[in-house]
Amino acid sequence: MFNVNNDTYKRITSRDIRNVFLLGGLAGMLVFIACYGVSILDVTNDAWLLSGEDITQHYIGWKFYRASEWTFPIGQIQGILYPQTSCIIYSDSNPLLAIFFKLFSPLLPETFQYFGISGLLSFFLVGAFAGVIARRGTESRCYCFLAAGLTSFSPYLFYRMFIHTALASQWIILAAITIWVYRPYFSSWKKKTAAWTILLVAGTLTHIYYIPMVMLFFFGFGLQDLISGKGWKEDLAAAVVSIGVDLAVLYIVGAFSVHTSMEDTGLGVYSANVNSLINPVIFSRFLPGLPYGEGQLEGFGYLGLGVLILTAGTVILAIYGVYKNRKKTAEENALPEKNGRRDTLAAGISVTIVFLLGFLLAFSPVIRCGENEVLTIQYPQFIISLLSVFRTTGRFIWCVAYFIISLGLITVGRMVKKKGAVVFLAVLLVVQAVDVWPLVQVRKELVHPESGMVTMKSEEWETLAEGKIHLTILPWSTVHGMNGLKAAYETGNFAVDHGMTINYFPIARIDYEKLAEEDGVLRQKAENREDEDTLYILDTREAGEVLGLVVYEIDGYYVGVRE
Repeated sequence: MFNVNNDTYKRITSRDIRNVFLLGGLAGMLVFIACYGVSILDVTNDAWLLSGEDITQHYIGWKFYRASEWTFPIGQIQGILYPQTSCIIYSDSNPLLAIFFKLFSPLLPETFQYFGISGLLSFFLVGAFAGVIARRGTESRCYCFLAAGLTSFSPYLFYRMFIHTALASQWIILAAITIWVYRPYFSSWKKKTAAWTILLVAGTLTHIYYIPMVMLFFFGFGLQDLISGKGWKEDLAAAVVSIGVDLAVLYIVGAFSVHTSMEDTGLGVYSANVNSLINPVIFSRFLPGLPYGEGQLEGFGYLGLGVLILTAGTVILAIYGVYKNRKKTAEENALPEKNGRRDTLAAGISVTIVFLLGFLLAFSPVIRCGENEVLTIQYPQFIISLLSVFRTTGRFIWCVAYFIISLGLITVGRMVKKKGAVVFLAVLLVVQAVDVWPLVQVRKELVHPESGMVTMKSEEWETLAEGKIHLTILPWSTVHGMNGLKAAYETGNFAVDHGMTINYFPIARIDYEKLAEEDGVLRQKAENREDEDTLYILDTREAGEVLGLVVYEIDGYYVGVRE
């Protein structure tokens, strides 16, 4: 897979790559449309985004960002944690698309959502890169098309789509594998530096969890060169440039402008279970669910029955290949040291290490099999601090899963006759689709929900909001604490729709100590009667009366205004 004479790649032309890329992308798009329909591609249709689920946070984050003035850093969101600012990275709104569409905001309709487009694009690119990877093992375009369809039915892709939509951009993982698979195309320093830098920046501006995922495969790419003694110094230089550019992009966007720790709690809880790859939970038509620990659905990595069969077939073919090679004469097996054995060893070692690292990152630091804790790895504190930035380590199981699919597609394509490979993959595609259809049906409901944000029903809200530019919740935790996350989303949506700031909205990496301090500042403003432009939501009627506000009880909220 990763160790082939360059003559093999000469038979794969740029035209071949382009054709299978588009063909695979078409397969991915067909899977998306068959499962989700086309109504969500209407950029003015945002009803399905206001369900009160996590995607509501992402959409409202985009709305606040679109309403913000351009500043430096360019990703700053104003008014979402007023008087603080935040960054589009921490609203999980896919910053890459958010920044792009904000550039054209004056030309866009008043209601504009790109999340349906984001989903379609993700499926297109998953299929496209899967097709290109499959082309490495076969000349059959039909095989590449089927490979793209099979990969597009990955359960963990559906599990994330329109829940954490940015995390469904798993094409980034496949793109990293593609660079490694087609390593001779990136043999020069300029090409490998450009490829890895572009991919790392694209991953970073999609979701920061893709940073370590891309770097995992970059490490494998460089490790193979190191072991084989070819170009590893260039790889090291490329890594320095890529990381430097990525840090500069993070700075320009504003990732470091949020004054709170990058670390988060939950390390060891949100890991992948040892049975993750074979555990469908409740989402398989054929296989039973297996036990898992609390929080470990974040590490959901079920391969699907079709891919499990593909994996079994790959193992059988690999064993057969070893046996077949052993039957050859010593002369037939002799390979020049320079181009053969060392390269083969380098490829095998680097692939194995990346596999093991992917598993280790996904399972650790608390390794669980079923409901039982097997082992807690005692990492040094600096590793714990680093992992705490990416506390949901279970997501690394996707790297392992896509690696397994890629190996399987290439192996079957290479070792099975063309017609047999196509028939085999067609059967696997049908098995995979039927197996994971229960998950597809559950996820389809996400794009046709009734609004879950229904507490602010009274017309009095509109009357009281007239002429106001601030919506202040005192204390900041009132709405979220009393009525839950959906209510917190609803107040944020009300604020941005009425051109108002809000002092609390539930996004990632919030400085809660700073929020508490700002409570005091906002309360002082009210005591000084400098708040004619403010609409308050209060925890009690008495709190508003003490501040001299006129307090109304609307939809279960205590709402205060200065009159």
